[in-house]
Amino acid sequence: MVMTLLAAPSRAAFEPAVYSPRAAAMGAAMTAVTADPVSQLYNPGTLGMIDNNEATIGYLRQFHAPAGEVDQNVYSVLGAIPVRQEIINGTIGVGTIYNRQNGLALERTILMGYGTRALWSHGDRRLDAGASLKLLKKTLDAGGGAPLRAGLDVGLLYRWTESRALGFSLLNFNGPPVAAGGYRDRAPAEVRLGVSENVRGFTLSLDAARREPSGHHPGSGELAGGFERWWATPRAGSYAARTGLSLGDREKAWSWGFGWRVLGAQLDYAMTVPMTGSTRLGHAVALVFRFGQSNPEAEYERVLATEIRYRKDLVEALEAGEVKQWKFAEELSRLREEMEALRQKLSVKTISEVDTRKRMKDLEERHRRAVETFERIKREAQQIKAKTQQQLFEEDWGAYQRLKLSGAPETVLVDQLKRLLRQYKDAGVDLSGANQELVRLLRAR
Repeated sequence: MVMTLLAAPSRAAFEPAVYSPRAAAMGAAMTAVTADPVSQLYNPGTLGMIDNNEATIGYLRQFHAPAGEVDQNVYSVLGAIPVRQEIINGTIGVGTIYNRQNGLALERTILMGYGTRALWSHGDRRLDAGASLKLLKKTLDAGGGAPLRAGLDVGLLYRWTESRALGFSLLNFNGPPVAAGGYRDRAPAEVRLGVSENVRGFTLSLDAARREPSGHHPGSGELAGGFERWWATPRAGSYAARTGLSLGDREKAWSWGFGWRVLGAQLDYAMTVPMTGSTRLGHAVALVFRFGQSNPEAEYERVLATEIRYRKDLVEALEAGEVKQWKFAEELSRLREEMEALRQKLSVKTISEVDTRKRMKDLEERHRRAVETFERIKREAQQIKAKTQQQLFEEDWGAYQRLKLSGAPETVLVDQLKRLLRQYKDAGVDLSGANQELVRLLRAR
């Protein structure tokens, strides 16, 4: 018991930890990474970018953290609830975290936060803000528990383009004190600054962090970078590969991991490989659930396949019309040749005039019917060609509406709209609705 009490001050209360496999695999460079409930623990300003109700359940076995060597099991349950109303337009974040510091203490955190969505916007530029209230409790294995203390995190997220973001946050900036038995400390305040870029499945993030002195340790800092790449498949969901590097005053580590997303669920795994200290590897696994969203990638692939089949049928119809038109043109040419031959026979009187005139009248009647049929087929072909672009656009627009109703991510919707505008730019089609929809999505991001 005495040794435990002496060991307790060697670690500060509620020092920064890694809270999910994705964060671990990306070196905890999450200050400007969006669309992840875990990001609120690094910057509550990122909450507003979450579009669907999400929940994540995670377990981490860690021996290395930004604060130094540890021996802990971290259990977390986090969620995000978007609220899209005129007065309140943002996302609510909730969660609880159990940090079992083996042989030392148990730290429990309950949090509730809120992040705005398009608090300020101008063109592609947008600024969002967020805050999280945390209830902290520490219980020592040697006995004695601290009363609940309140910690406060605040953060900002600025996006100056569709794909680039800058994040800034202050964690535990009120420095909540923690006292348990003979243990006295406070959760260290931390300032974080990060940038990220997300383009078509690629995410690159860089973070810098600085913490105040605590737990008989001097202040510390770290630089971290992470990379993530997603691949979508038509039937087997989407796959991600991740890697990251964390270079801190107390700890340096390389990490990697992967993810699999299918039918609104996601499985993540990460491994932490230390570059200093002990060689024990850290592991992390988590399940993420997105409610109200099945699988936008598969839905997108299905819609594209339907469009391809429709275009194939249309091309076949046009080709069949062209074949009929060609055949009737050949028939008209043959009739003209027969009529010309009869005229020549009349001129040389090789056959009787009565018989020739009868045959001529029959040929002229056949010619008239063939001309009428030819002109009708020609008009129908011209009508098909004239309506093709409008019909194709209407089919594409209907596909976009189905994607939108299925809860597809805004990135997919924006890509679809941009493709429509490029494809039908000079086709004589009314694109005002698509233009307005694209402007609305870009302003809302």
